[in-house]
Amino acid sequence: MKHSITAAIMAAGLAFGAGGAFAATLGLTTAAPSLSSSTGLISYFDVDPDGDLSTGGAEVDATDGVSPSGFTEIGFGVGFSLADPTTGLTGGFDVFDDDGLFLGGDLFAVGFTEDVIELHFNNLSGSGASAFGTSVLALIVFDDPLGANPFAALLDGDELGASITISDVVAPIPLPAGLPLLLAGLLGLGLVRRSGAG
Repeated sequence: MKHSITAAIMAAGLAFGAGGAFAATLGLTTAAPSLSSSTGLISYFDVDPDGDLSTGGAEVDATDGVSPSGFTEIGFGVGFSLADPTTGLTGGFDVFDDDGLFLGGDLFAVGFTEDVIELHFNNLSGSGASAFGTSVLALIVFDDPLGANPFAALLDGDELGASITISDVVAPIPLPAGLPLLLAGLLGLGLVRRSGAG
C-alpha cells in the first residue's frame, strides 16, 4: 500500500511537472507601458509550406505609460511554418508616430490561446524603446471566434478584425522546472514515513 501511494504521488508530480511543456501559450507576464489598437485588420496568406500574418496602419487608440507624438499606428509582418506555427519564425513589428519610428522589434517567439495569437518581440528600437524593457508581447485578439488554435482556422486571403495590444514583458521570477517533482517526492516520503510510524 505504501509503495502504491508513493508511486501515485510521484506519477502526479511527473505529470504536473511535464504538463507545461505542451502549452501553446507563451505564459509571459506583461505590464505598462502599452499601446493598443481596437480596430486592427489582420491579413493572412498561405504560401505553402509557410503562412504570413500581417497588418499595416492599425491606429493606436489607447496608451498606458507612454506618449507617442500625434497619429500613431501599429504594423507587423510575421512568417511561420504551417506544420507548426511556433517554429521557423521570421518577422518584426513597428509603431510609427508623427516623429517617425516610435517602437520596433524582431519576432522572437509565437504562442496562442483561444482566439488569441501571441507575438513576442525583442531587439527593440525607436524613440520609445527606452520606456520598454528588453522585449514586448503583442496580443492579437480576434473579433470572431477562431477556436483553441487560431492558426488552424486561418484561410488563405482572410482579412480578420482584431484588437492589438503591445505591452512590456515583465521578467518572471524563475521557478525551477523540477520543483513540482521534488515537492511530490518529499510529500510521498513524508506519507511513507508517517504511515510507518503508526
